[in-house]
Amino acid sequence: MQFFEIISTAGALCLLLLMYVLVKTKRQKQKLAQQLQELTQSRQAELMNLDLFLDHTSDFLYRYNLKGEIFYASANIKRILGYDAISNPILFKDIQTSNPINSQVKQRLLGLLNGSQVNLDPYFIEVLDADGYPHLFEAFEKPNFRENGQLESITGIARNITNLYKAELEIKQYEKEQKLILKALPDTLLILDTESKVLSFYANDSNFKLLSSKLGINKPLDAVFGETIAPKLAKALKLSFTTKELVYVHFKLENDPTDRFCEGRFIRLTENKVLLMIREITSQKRLEKGLREAKEAAEMANKAKSNFLATMSHEIRTPMNGIIGMTNLLQETLLNREQRDYVETMKASGETLLRIINDILDFSIIESGKVTLEESIFSLKRVVEESLNLVAYEAKGKNIGLNLYIDEDVPEFICSDQNRLRQIIVNLLSNAVKFTEKGFVTVKIVALAQNSKTADIEFKIRDTGVGIPDANLPDVFKQFAQGDSSNSRKFAGAGLGLAIVKNLVKLFNGKVSLESKEGSGTLFTFNIKVKLASAEKVTELSNKQDQIGKYERNPLEHVLSDKYPLKILLAEDNGINAKLTCLVLEKMGFVPDLAKNGAIAMSMYKENRYDLILMDIQMPIMDGMEATKAIRELGLEPAPYIIGLSANAFEEDIANAKEIGMNDYVVKPLKFDELKHKLIEVGRQRFPFVS
Repeated sequence: MQFFEIISTAGALCLLLLMYVLVKTKRQKQKLAQQLQELTQSRQAELMNLDLFLDHTSDFLYRYNLKGEIFYASANIKRILGYDAISNPILFKDIQTSNPINSQVKQRLLGLLNGSQVNLDPYFIEVLDADGYPHLFEAFEKPNFRENGQLESITGIARNITNLYKAELEIKQYEKEQKLILKALPDTLLILDTESKVLSFYANDSNFKLLSSKLGINKPLDAVFGETIAPKLAKALKLSFTTKELVYVHFKLENDPTDRFCEGRFIRLTENKVLLMIREITSQKRLEKGLREAKEAAEMANKAKSNFLATMSHEIRTPMNGIIGMTNLLQETLLNREQRDYVETMKASGETLLRIINDILDFSIIESGKVTLEESIFSLKRVVEESLNLVAYEAKGKNIGLNLYIDEDVPEFICSDQNRLRQIIVNLLSNAVKFTEKGFVTVKIVALAQNSKTADIEFKIRDTGVGIPDANLPDVFKQFAQGDSSNSRKFAGAGLGLAIVKNLVKLFNGKVSLESKEGSGTLFTFNIKVKLASAEKVTELSNKQDQIGKYERNPLEHVLSDKYPLKILLAEDNGINAKLTCLVLEKMGFVPDLAKNGAIAMSMYKENRYDLILMDIQMPIMDGMEATKAIRELGLEPAPYIIGLSANAFEEDIANAKEIGMNDYVVKPLKFDELKHKLIEVGRQRFPFVS
């Protein structure tokens, strides 16, 4: 009984103990489950925080197994590479590019598997994104082992360095290009500080290397270039720091047997640094020397040409003065019809020769660029009519009509160079008459534009002549060009007239053109831009012309000396020209005294105090220039009015004459009308009380 009671009690105790253990185990399981749940939640929170962190970086987390299959990647891989959350493993080999850099990836994995890879330094890998574009990553990896030490997987973080890689490639490409540029530069480059010391330098193998042996870091300029050149460079260096502008300096290398020259260019880089670029310019210097010598030779040749033309002008014009002058005097005498015809032929031939001489001289002056316009107020209609009169004799001989039409809008008086305008018109009219056998030559003038101060005037000169072949049109305005240059050509001439016209029209800020058809005549059109004369100036000019006009009916008939009793001295060494001028003056009532050189003229002036001296330029013992200067230096009152007489027709000769004291200048051959007008002007100045 007691035994069974004991057993029964023990069973109860065991049952109670079992129940206790079961309850405790359940509680422990519940606690463990709770802890596991808390751990899972903590891990999930950590992963969420990691994803949140990674989502703001260019890194993503990944894990791959021993087969190279990526079975996990952080959520931001979508943003970086475009891949969705990895549901099926991705093989590394499927997303790797052919970049040689990826060859290390497989070797690294095999090394981790066989235990030979112990270096876990980061490496580079290039993979394709979801769209197939390559990206470069820097990978940091850590192997994961089981409890038994067996490798299970590998976890890594990949950092996207694609932009950095591209930037680095661009920098390397830029550095490569800079090296190529520096290699191609024919310069030695120096970086200098404010104390003229070399901070760095560059001199490639192909450029100027004479200084390379002397260059060195922290070397001063005088140690590199020598004591003669260094101060010059130091001055330029200081100037570049001060002005911040590019400074040039040229120098010759010291102790160099080949006489090498260099150019230094200083440009400030910073407050404390200047770049000095040194380039050898020996070839340039030699070329400059050659050009300078060629220029001097050309100037000497041009001067010789000018002297020759001046001499020839004087030598030809001097006898021409006698021929044309005596012909004019002969024309004023009683002649029968046959004699008058001979005289008019002589006069026309002389004027033709004179025109050719003038063309050659004018072209030479225009070609040298020494022609300038001399403005004066004149009647446009009168200049055109005078131009027509100059070709009227030839036109009459060929029975050619001359017509003039001036539009009513064209101003009557303009301010410009009447002599150059007359030269243009006469050249075109002469051309038109020469190439016209029958019909007419017409001048038409219209105003293209006009305001209160200026006008643009157009001239049209049309003829009914032979015309110009199409093949010759491009050469019409070229010097020495003629439609027919053969030995059998019908029309004479030097071929300079139209070339002169073109250049003179440019001086008037105008243009010249032509229309022509062979056998149907030619039309030349040119325009000039001129100033308009004020009403006061026009009135003054009209009164002056009225006074002069009283003596224009016959230039040599009216006795001017009765109204203007001028005391005249003629200084002329040429006997024929002296005789001619005296005859012309005597026709106007004057009896001039004669001096055969400048010294005699000055001596005679001291004794007689002449009102007017007609002074030849070229004379023996003392020329006209020296005599004029000497007379002006005497300072005697009243001072004589001195008119230079010369066959030198260059404008610089005229300017020089007026500069040394001549009041006026007349070019030989003398034109009686021109001389008469000069005498009237002098008379009105000397005798202003004469009405």
